[in-house]
Amino acid sequence: MTAGHRNFLAMAAACALLVSTTGTAKAQFVTRTQADWIVVGIAAIGAGTGIGVFYAFHHGHSINGCTLSGPNGLELQNRGDQQTYALTGEVADIKPGDRVRVSGKKEKKKPGAPQQFLVEKLSKVFGSCEAQPATPAISSTSSVSSARSSLSPSVP
Repeated sequence: MTAGHRNFLAMAAACALLVSTTGTAKAQFVTRTQADWIVVGIAAIGAGTGIGVFYAFHHGHSINGCTLSGPNGLELQNRGDQQTYALTGEVADIKPGDRVRVSGKKEKKKPGAPQQFLVEKLSKVFGSCEAQPATPAISSTSSVSSARSSLSPSVP
C-alpha cells in the first residue's frame, strides 16, 4: 500500500467517525440584542477596511526627505528610495536644508532629465537636516603619490 492510499484511508476513516458521532442539530434563536451586536461588528469591520484602503491609496502620493538647492532649482532627496527629485509646483514655502513631507505626484521620467515631483501641498516641515551632496571620491593611490611628492626633496 502506498503513502497516498494510506492518507486517503485515514481521511475516510476520520470523516466516517465524525459523521457517526455528531449529535442532532438544535435550532438556536438569536435575540434582538445579539442581532444588534452582529450588525455593529459587521459595520466596524467595514469601516476599518474602508479606512485602511483609503490610507493605503493616499499614502503613496507623498515623499519625505531633505531639500537642497540643485542645478535645476529645488530638489528633494527621498528618504524612502534615496532618489533625488526636482521639485515643481507649490514650492514657495519650502527652503533648502529642511526635512519635509510633500504631497503630490511623480512626473513621468523624461530621458536625460532628472525625476520630477509635482508638489501639490507641503504636508509637514520636520526641521533642518544635513543633506549630503555627492562628493567625488579621492583614490588612495593619488593621495599617497601626492604625499610622497611633498616629502621627497626636489631635484633641480
